Amino acid sequence: MEQTECGCGVCGECQSNEGKFGQVWTKRQDIENYGSGPRRRRTFHERRYFLMEYSDSQLIERFRLDRAGILYVTDLVRDALGSQTARNKALSPEMKVAITLGYLATGKMQLCSSDDFGTSQPTVSRAITQTLEALAQRDNFRKFINFPFTQQEVQRKQEQFMQVAGFPSVAGVVDGTHIRIIAPREHEAEHVNRKRFHSINVQVVFDATYRILDIVAKWPGSVNDASLQ
Repeated sequence: MEQTECGCGVCGECQSNEGKFGQVWTKRQDIENYGSGPRRRRTFHERRYFLMEYSDSQLIERFRLDRAGILYVTDLVRDALGSQTARNKALSPEMKVAITLGYLATGKMQLCSSDDFGTSQPTVSRAITQTLEALAQRDNFRKFINFPFTQQEVQRKQEQFMQVAGFPSVAGVVDGTHIRIIAPREHEAEHVNRKRFHSINVQVVFDATYRILDIVAKWPGSVNDASLQ
């Protein structure tokens, strides 16, 4: 490209020109100085009150839970997700839970979720991390997953299986499944299973009512089922 007097490489005059690419800058300093001015003010988008917008059926389509279910999950982690300040329009626990449930239910990109909820992508990422860590706390975990240890509990589980198929002396059944994951940066090859995709090999024990009694979710996909414990 021929160099011009003003250094813009577009024309011989310091003016904006209309071309097939639209309006262009004609001064090199305009381009070099773009973005170096005063810091832009932070922009807050309008938040969506999804619990008020959607019916229960619409909530189930988007979050796999209805209004009562979302509030129930929120109450489990409300103390852990509550913000200490209202500055910067902090997300409510309900919003953090909904962002996480939507992400788990649909696998939607975090950037798309930020558009849906009126937040930034980094905010979505932090909300998902905080919510999952809160839900995984032992106190919450034990409310739903608990293997029977007393004789009375074991006998009750055995009676349930006996009623289902007449099968005696069974307190729980075990099976495994591979949960697909994004290829990790570390030990990537160890997470490739026999079907040639990256996964976590998960072992689950459940009772006659399909309630999970025990779960082991720590082994990479290449580990043989017999080695899980």
